[in-house]
Amino acid sequence: MNLTNKFMLAFFNVIFVAFLIGCGGETDQPNTGDPSNLTVEITIATDDSGEVNFRANADNAVLYEFELGTSDNDTGSSSNGDFDFVYENTGMYTVEIKAYGNSGRFIKVERIVNVISGDPDTSGEGYVTPITYEGWNLIWNDEFDGSVLNQDIWSYQNGNGCPDLCGWGNNELEYYRSQNSWVNNGLLTIEAREESFDINDYTSGKLITQGKKAFTYGRVDVRAKLPRGKGLWPAIWMLGTNITSVSWPACGEIDIMEMVGGNGGEKTSYGTAHWRNTDNQHASAGDNTSVIDGLDQKFHVYSIIWNEQHIQWLLNDAPFYTLNITGAEMSAFHNPFYMILNVAVGGNWPGSPNSATEFPTQMQVDYVRVFQEQ
Repeated sequence: MNLTNKFMLAFFNVIFVAFLIGCGGETDQPNTGDPSNLTVEITIATDDSGEVNFRANADNAVLYEFELGTSDNDTGSSSNGDFDFVYENTGMYTVEIKAYGNSGRFIKVERIVNVISGDPDTSGEGYVTPITYEGWNLIWNDEFDGSVLNQDIWSYQNGNGCPDLCGWGNNELEYYRSQNSWVNNGLLTIEAREESFDINDYTSGKLITQGKKAFTYGRVDVRAKLPRGKGLWPAIWMLGTNITSVSWPACGEIDIMEMVGGNGGEKTSYGTAHWRNTDNQHASAGDNTSVIDGLDQKFHVYSIIWNEQHIQWLLNDAPFYTLNITGAEMSAFHNPFYMILNVAVGGNWPGSPNSATEFPTQMQVDYVRVFQEQ
């Protein structure tokens, strides 16, 4: 693969009139051994490998040092200014580049690099979205690195809804347990199982950001691979934070993705909004879109773009439905919402699993990213 195909080139000409730094401290008195005119060219791989090439150049430089901005304080050096580094985790890193002259003094610049580093299980498998968009800020994200769920973001919502909302209002058959969700190899896994617990014949997992992460308006990207089988009902969705005071549907609900397994249902993603209308009744609107291969076959990115005028649903960056939210009865969609990830089993919509449904079955999530416009 040639350099043009593999890399996205970002060239940074860094203007600097700073000062020279040496063992004796700062000075504005250069000499012929001092470096000058430092420029940095940064090339970031587009194949999710996490590879970044730095090419620094300065007049009178004899050595270049690179502080890579990682939590492990990784560093490197080069005599010709060319340096490669592989970032293990997706993120934004502040890199400091120094150019040393024969005088022993140096000049430096800082650059921010945005890296997508896919884990070996998912890199190149399905659709991927960038971690930055022009005109947007990343306000929070979870790349599910490491081996422990980030409980600064997520909480487990366990149980079966009883006694107040048995079957969670949809006659679902699962009991949610924390044991059915885990983080490993760069993925969050939520596993549905056929096993008896409490009064239920199935268990699964449900994670929420309620009380921890909420936002009003923005872009949400969730990269996930879905389970397969009749009776499976995975969902990526949101509820208004005021649900505890106004209840549902007055709080509003935004279903970024729902899939109803069985009979070819694994090919279709549904995007829907729910609210209370001016007649004090439940109202909803939405649409769906399909892929040739099942959503269980590879990773896809489920997104919404939500602002004061509308909510737009996208699958792999392709819009398939837009809802106008400017009307008086749409007030729920101008308040903060929190995120939910779960795999339901059974219920009014998908029906019960049948003999062809294979357990255990999983939804795997590669990342959750929330952006807001600048």
